[in-house]
Amino acid sequence: MTAKAVMTSSSISTSVPARPKRRRPRIFAVELLRLLAIIGIAVFHTFLLTFEQIALNGPHALSTAMQTGAAPTFISIVSSTSVAVWLISMLMFLGAWGNHIFFMISAFFLVPRLAQRSRHKGFVRDEWKPTAVRIAKVLAAVVFYIVVLIAVNRWVVPIQSIGGLRDVILSLEFVWLYVIFVLLAPFIGWCIERCRKKWCVALWAVALVAIYGLNIYVAISGRNFFDSLSILDWRKQMSAVTYFASYICAGALGCAWQRWYGKDASEHDSAPFWLTRRFWALALVVLVAVAGCIVAFAAFGGHYGLLTVLSFKSTSAISFLLAVCSLMCAACPGARLRKRNSLAMELLPIGDAKSDDTGHSMEPSPDSVRKSDEAKLSCNGNTKRAFQPSAKAFCSRAVEALASGILGFYVVQALTYYAWIAVQNRFADPVAIHVASAFAIGGMSASVGWLINWFLVEIIFLWHSCLWSALSTVSSVSPCCA
Repeated sequence: MTAKAVMTSSSISTSVPARPKRRRPRIFAVELLRLLAIIGIAVFHTFLLTFEQIALNGPHALSTAMQTGAAPTFISIVSSTSVAVWLISMLMFLGAWGNHIFFMISAFFLVPRLAQRSRHKGFVRDEWKPTAVRIAKVLAAVVFYIVVLIAVNRWVVPIQSIGGLRDVILSLEFVWLYVIFVLLAPFIGWCIERCRKKWCVALWAVALVAIYGLNIYVAISGRNFFDSLSILDWRKQMSAVTYFASYICAGALGCAWQRWYGKDASEHDSAPFWLTRRFWALALVVLVAVAGCIVAFAAFGGHYGLLTVLSFKSTSAISFLLAVCSLMCAACPGARLRKRNSLAMELLPIGDAKSDDTGHSMEPSPDSVRKSDEAKLSCNGNTKRAFQPSAKAFCSRAVEALASGILGFYVVQALTYYAWIAVQNRFADPVAIHVASAFAIGGMSASVGWLINWFLVEIIFLWHSCLWSALSTVSSVSPCCA
């Protein structure tokens, strides 16, 4: 063999043109979770006023009104309907759950990257610019939607509480908290990377229990917790501390997830049981069942004070645990997905699989999935319809596009809250009047049908509001997973 005929692996690799860098893949379940968080936040605000009035009226509002000869109101009827109180109370957890998800998804993917880079020399010098870019994206999105809403308020239709500095500061408190957390993310990653010992984890667990124990004290001692609190109120600051704890927890879990499912994970070692989807799905089911039983005890037993304690603002321990379980359930791949990814990697030529230096996904690219699907179909002799992979890819892109508007949705929903409630009442109030009228004529049995109709109207309004707000914010730059 002559020297000219010898071809080394290096010469082959240099002759292959470099592939252009593709857009990094997303985990579909996490994108779907972000979309559900939008719905959860909308659910919370849709039923918030009704829940507040139910808690203030108590379980005996209807009997008290009948004894005094007063006409029964819609709120008094709902307050005395245990099933309705249970359902509304369970829905309230969704709002707090959605707010936790808003922070957790960002920390889950951002903090592990920063933790890995913190071992490099010049970490602080290299990270200030990317951090500034992330914050600039958030502020740009906020300014964009404020300008749009001010223009709508002036030239299209009046929107209450738009343009005032106080309204912007208080209404967008979660966005400002998010900016602070992103600013502190490099420091959080640096600390997590150096606090991997068991005693550090135990110390953090104690601190977390103390934080939520203090939240219980806040909920019990706060008599006017439904009122709008000042940003300097210690209860409002306690809410910020709670979300900061959620951000840190998600970052730590993301570091553990990255070790087993990131690009540097070993293919031969299996993840521990607590980092599997089966574990977190089981924990989620158990948690929902326990929460349902506790709320049922409070709703059917007339302990409405317990309901307010459980869902105090957005610092509920139940909502925090629901967010943790749902995030890990979405991020950890199931056994079927791991098998499919392994088969896809075996069937594809080297270099066709999409890698991700951020650990954002362990899934192959859509083109790789399509090729592996075609290979499996040809091997199995299956003649499935050709449009199925395309339909699945379209659904994935649609969910990702809608979920990318979570930041814009939150800004629009927060700044147009009063206008949103006014439109909601325009459709729901007539049905509520029918509920009271039916009860006055035929009692509780006659009002049940109208009460169901009221829930349906609220749900229909909710879905229309979510769809409109999500579609109007798809074009926003969402840094939640940046």
